Amino acid sequence: MLRVESLNVSYGIVQTLYDVRLNVEEGECVALLGSNGAGKTTTLKTISGLVKATSGNIFFLNEPINRLPPSRRVEFGIIQIPEGGEIFPYMTVTENLLMGASGRREAWRARRASLEQVWRLFPILKERGNLQARSLSGGERQMLAIGRGLMSRPKLLMIDEPSLGLAPNLLLEIYATMKVLRDEGVTILLSEQNVGQALGLANRGYVLENGRVVMEGSSEELLVSEHIKKAYLGI
Repeated sequence: MLRVESLNVSYGIVQTLYDVRLNVEEGECVALLGSNGAGKTTTLKTISGLVKATSGNIFFLNEPINRLPPSRRVEFGIIQIPEGGEIFPYMTVTENLLMGASGRREAWRARRASLEQVWRLFPILKERGNLQARSLSGGERQMLAIGRGLMSRPKLLMIDEPSLGLAPNLLLEIYATMKVLRDEGVTILLSEQNVGQALGLANRGYVLENGRVVMEGSSEELLVSEHIKKAYLGI
């Protein structure tokens, strides 16, 4: 579904990604792992078109998308949920969700069915539907951000650091929901510092360090890697 080849990105004279390559197949959950500043967010933003690549190629459904603006990539079905679960604070929860459906014609036509799906996954959002989003807790805002992404009926859902700033109980709830999405066939590219949680969810993973892919493999292979144990799991 998604193929990234030899991706290089620079901010001015500072290069941040070096020959990054990765693949995501339809129905997979793939984890992009690494510490803060490793290049995970830049990789997602480049795939979604928010950051321009210096060189390299990005293919989605076998079509080159390097030159497409972010709006066209959204129409293709590439949806990114940004780090921190950014929302529209002065809009209601339901209005935020409907905004997610507004970027794709097919999503807007199916908005009622999509709302029912989001309510099923996040019952608390249905209870809070008429409240301004700024009234939500941090965990609820992350749920809203994921729900808004689902309203777009994505072909590829990219989620950036979903565990950031969440209490352990809310982290488990968010990951339980992402497991439901994975099991229902939603294709997910997950950027995450919490390596243990991410590999417990993902089928495969790539490890980014200083803008370079230094490891890749199945979740099982990465979990038993001595480098992963020492550098990310503290074992």
